Amino acid sequence: MSASFKKIDYSLRPAKHAERRMLCDVFRRLSPFGRIEDYIYVGFGSIWFSDFILVHKTLGVKNMISIEQNTAARQRIEENKPFRIPVIYQQSKNALPDLNWSADQFIWLDYDDPLSTDMLLDMRLVASRAKSGTVLSVSVQCSRAPQFAEAERDGSVSAINRFAGTFGRDRVPAETKSDQLVGWPYGALSREMLRQEIENELASRNATQITNPFKFRTICEIEYEDGAKMTTLVGIFYTSEDQALVDRCDFKKMEFIRADDKPIRIVVPKLTLREFKRLESQLPLLEGTDLQLGTIPEADARHFMNMYRYLPSFAILEH
Repeated sequence: MSASFKKIDYSLRPAKHAERRMLCDVFRRLSPFGRIEDYIYVGFGSIWFSDFILVHKTLGVKNMISIEQNTAARQRIEENKPFRIPVIYQQSKNALPDLNWSADQFIWLDYDDPLSTDMLLDMRLVASRAKSGTVLSVSVQCSRAPQFAEAERDGSVSAINRFAGTFGRDRVPAETKSDQLVGWPYGALSREMLRQEIENELASRNATQITNPFKFRTICEIEYEDGAKMTTLVGIFYTSEDQALVDRCDFKKMEFIRADDKPIRIVVPKLTLREFKRLESQLPLLEGTDLQLGTIPEADARHFMNMYRYLPSFAILEH
C-alpha cells in the first residue's frame, strides 16, 4: 500500500465519508450477535483515523486496532491518533494472524491500491480465522489495473494475459477481457476475485468442520469516485447454526441497499447551500409526493435524496 495520506486528505472526501456512515449502519445491525459496543474495530487509520472516530462516537466501540505499514510516518501517526488506539506497524499480511480471532470484529481493509496477490492472501487469512458474526469490508482502487498500463506501454503481451500471469489463471474468470481491467468493470472483477478467494478458503476450512460449516454472505457492494474510482465488498462470516442471527440482522432493510442487489453508486451532488436546504426541508419525502426542485437539476436532486443521511456538510459545493 502506498502512503496515500501524502496525496489525499481523507477527511475531505465526501463520498468516502458517506461510505463510512453507511458501514456504521451495517455494523449497527449486528446486535443479534451481541452488544455492538463489545466488538473490536480493525482498520487502516493512516494519520487521519476518520473511520475510527466515527465508529467510536456513533457506535460506542472502545476496542479499536489500526494496522499501518508505513513505519517512516510512525511519529506523525502517534501524534495524530485519537483516543488510545494501538497501532500495529506491520503489513496487513503479518498483522492479521495476530488479531484476537475469538472476539467479534468489524474489519475494514481499506486499501489504497488496485487488487494484488497480497490482498487475496489477506482474504484467506481472515476467512480461515473469522468468528461467526465477523463483518469484513474490503476496499480497493479500480481506476485501472497496472497490467493494463503495462500493456499500453508494451503491446507484446495483452493486458488480460499479464493480469492472469500475475494472479494465476485459476483466479481469473475464463471469459474476462482486457477492457474489464478499467473502471467499474474492473471494480466488479476485483470484488468477484476477492469473494472467490474467501469462498475457496472457507471450503478448506469447512473440510474439517462438516457439522457446522462457515459461510460468507455479501451484504452490499459500493462504488464511488473521490478522485480515483474505488469499490468495496462488504460481507459477514457466519456458521450454519447462526443463520437465524444473520436473518435477524435484516440487512436488506437498510435504506441504501438496492432491491436488485446491484452495487451502490455513491454520487455526491453539486449543490449550493440554498439548494441543499431546500431539498433537505422536504425530506424524508412523504409517500405520493414529489420533490419541489425549482432550478435544481433533477439528477443532482435524485442523488441527494438517495444519500442525504450519509453526506457530510462539506459535500455542499458553491460555485
